[in-house]
Amino acid sequence: MLVCLETMISMFMRARYDGFWYVGHALTLLPCATLLIGTVGLYAAARRDAEVQLRVMEKFKESQQRLQVIIDTSPSAVITADEAGLITGWNRKAEEIFGWSHDEAIGRTMAGTIIPRRYRDAHQRGLARFIETGDGRLVGKTVELGALHRDGHEFPAEISVSATSRSGARVAFVAFVSDVSERHMAERLRGVQFAVTRPLANAATWAEAAPQVLQGICETMGWTIGEFWAVDREANVLRLEFGWARPTRELAAFEAASRELTFARGDGLVGRVWATGRATSIEDVAGDRDSPRTSAALSAGLQARFAFAVTNGRKVTGVIALFSNERRQLDRATMRVMADIGSQIGHFIERRRAEEELRRSGERIRAILDNVADGIVTVDERLIVRSYNPAAERLFGYAPDEVIGKEFGRLIAEACRGEIKPQLRAYLRPHKREVVVGRHETSGLRKDGIAFPLEFNVGRLGPQRLVIGSLRDVSERKAETEALQYRALHDPLTGLPNRTFLRERLEETIRAGEREMKPCAVLLVDLDGFKSVNDSLGHEAGDRLLQQVGQRMRSVLRRADTIARYGGDEFAVVPWGATDVPRAVLIAEKILHAVDQPFTIDEQPISVNMSIGIAVFPQHAEDADALTRRADVAMYAAKRARSGFSVYSLDQEGGDNGGRVPLIGKLRYAIDQFELLLHYQPIVTALDGQPSKVEALVRWGHPSHGLLPPDDFIPSAEQTDLIKPLTAWVLNEALGQVHAWSRAGIDIGVAVNLSARNLLDDELPDAVAQLLSTWQVAPEKLSLEITERSIIATEAEETLQRLHATGVRISVDDFGTGYSSLTYLKRLPVQEIKIDKSFVMDMATNWDGAAIVRSTIDLGHNLGLTVVAEGVEDETTMEMLRQYGCDFIQGFHISRPAAAGLLGPWLRGRANLTGAISA
Repeated sequence: MLVCLETMISMFMRARYDGFWYVGHALTLLPCATLLIGTVGLYAAARRDAEVQLRVMEKFKESQQRLQVIIDTSPSAVITADEAGLITGWNRKAEEIFGWSHDEAIGRTMAGTIIPRRYRDAHQRGLARFIETGDGRLVGKTVELGALHRDGHEFPAEISVSATSRSGARVAFVAFVSDVSERHMAERLRGVQFAVTRPLANAATWAEAAPQVLQGICETMGWTIGEFWAVDREANVLRLEFGWARPTRELAAFEAASRELTFARGDGLVGRVWATGRATSIEDVAGDRDSPRTSAALSAGLQARFAFAVTNGRKVTGVIALFSNERRQLDRATMRVMADIGSQIGHFIERRRAEEELRRSGERIRAILDNVADGIVTVDERLIVRSYNPAAERLFGYAPDEVIGKEFGRLIAEACRGEIKPQLRAYLRPHKREVVVGRHETSGLRKDGIAFPLEFNVGRLGPQRLVIGSLRDVSERKAETEALQYRALHDPLTGLPNRTFLRERLEETIRAGEREMKPCAVLLVDLDGFKSVNDSLGHEAGDRLLQQVGQRMRSVLRRADTIARYGGDEFAVVPWGATDVPRAVLIAEKILHAVDQPFTIDEQPISVNMSIGIAVFPQHAEDADALTRRADVAMYAAKRARSGFSVYSLDQEGGDNGGRVPLIGKLRYAIDQFELLLHYQPIVTALDGQPSKVEALVRWGHPSHGLLPPDDFIPSAEQTDLIKPLTAWVLNEALGQVHAWSRAGIDIGVAVNLSARNLLDDELPDAVAQLLSTWQVAPEKLSLEITERSIIATEAEETLQRLHATGVRISVDDFGTGYSSLTYLKRLPVQEIKIDKSFVMDMATNWDGAAIVRSTIDLGHNLGLTVVAEGVEDETTMEMLRQYGCDFIQGFHISRPAAAGLLGPWLRGRANLTGAISA
């Protein structure tokens, strides 16, 4: 490089080139250059070493920081100390466990900070021994010891101590400490659960398990006394039922005092737990001054108290109370576990109670099954008999060992087995509901081979695949049922079918006619003059006549034809098969010819005539009721014409009848089909308006013509024998309503109208007496109203005397409109007259009418009769009647006729009124 430099200089400076000068100078400068280079290298090496040391220190710091983070986040308390026992390290977990902050703990002694007083001397001796000999019992081991919290309470801790360094007498220690209180509590709770579960599993009853359960809870949890308070449902209090305590004199006195106490819901600790169902603890009983046992508990040295509910899932059945000699505070986990134990005990008590009840029920059921009159068997899914009670043994004649384990079919008649077996298997199908009950009738088979009617009631026996059946011999019942069915459908006198049977047969015949498009007929037959036979020869002779008539009619008809006694002296015939009018007329002629010959009753010849009405489907009507009504109309037409028989025609209905509906043929069915109803109009005393009685007024609720007044059908009924059943119906309904009102606290009588034909009925007095007895109505509560014309026309003095003898009142209705002779009032047993409304309604404006009314009132009183004025429609008329001395009044001003349901409240309200009344 120097040579090159010299050459360049020479070239530019044009100097003489001399290389040796440069070499010499270079050799002079070489040591200096070497020294310079060494100094620079030494500096570079020193700098690299410093950088390495700096990096090591940074890594050490990072390591220290990571270690501190690990220590601070450790789940255990990490504490370091020197050989003097002074604390040099204290992590965050130590602060949490012991309650001392880091700054407060550093420099304090281990013995004065975390070691309980009773362990401090041992700690000092162990520390000195380790420093001298290097031998320590705790160093390098993990042990459980008591630790001391800053607030003074001790807690169990798991401690692991290690020596981290040792240099002569200088030693460093590190301790890892964990609070194991929760673990101990969990173990204790598991222990108490086991202490409760074991006696519950082994004991047969709660009385047997209770002392062991209470002892287990107390010994495991460290309680001094345990009590079980049971809920007394009848007295609605808690009573001490069982208890356990450590045997001391003070506790014995406390227990004796407790047994005398009861707690109502909400009273004391146990009462509050009963009311709320939540576990509750009291840390110091001295603070519970409201409890009746506080003083006794303090005398016994008891401090803490705890109670939890015993429940069966729905309600509290008892309370367990625990006492301790020390003040104790329970955490939520303990209370939750004890609540679970209370539920476990409650379910055990409920289960044992149910098992005991089931056992008793089983004993009762076995006793019942052994003594029940019905045979009881159980059958499995293979139809094998599994049980067989004594009644079944008596029923079938088989001993139990001959049936149990054998097929059930041997108890059923062979002809019925194929039917009953599938039915039994159907009850055992898996998809069937658990509660299935069925009733079957079959034929049983006794051991001696005799078959009998068997009723078999079947039910599935719970979830088990078993069928339980009750078996009963129904031979007598079937015979009785058949007899009842026969009596229900046949007339007891003649043995012929009755009206019900006839109606069913007629409906069947009409349906058959509709299907086959063929006519059918019904014939109604009435005996003319039958009443005279009853009157002259007696009812027994009349009964025999009816029997002989039925026999003769039966003899001329085919076996398939239906002949029935329709009622009284009436018969009916429904011919079998197609029957048009000519065929029906031929049958009627045969019947008439059959009765042409006289009947012999008590060796006396009796001749009777018949009236037969004929109606044909579909010519005359299309349903059974209408067809029968048409035949009834035709029968009355034959009776009027004395023609023997008559076929229905429209003109027999009586034409328009002045706008009235031709109802004579329908009235009989209105009575039978409950189309009639009664309205009632009150009759009150004139002076104070007190209701005395009501007049029963019949109405017909016709399905087509609406509510018909009596004038539309009573006159027609009076012309026929229908007045008798109509009057009987009215009397029965009216007396029944009086009975109902009486039971409701309404004391009222009733007045019923009679017609002239009723007075000719010899059976009327007996029928009235029978109805009064049936409805338990006093005779004086019934008034029978008879018009003046009816009394004179019928001259039925004997009937009136017999009615009077029953105790009922006889009243003359529409007085003043009949005959002028009044001798009947003296001769007949009349107690009351009713002034006709034609005189009363206008008496306020017609002085002649008023004079007649006043004279009639005076006449009635002079004859010793009570007087009723009907037709009172205004206040003036009512006031005049009071002035005239009238006894009773009736009319729209008082009340319009109304149904019983509407009139009842009116009667109840008016019964307590006095003085004048208004409409």
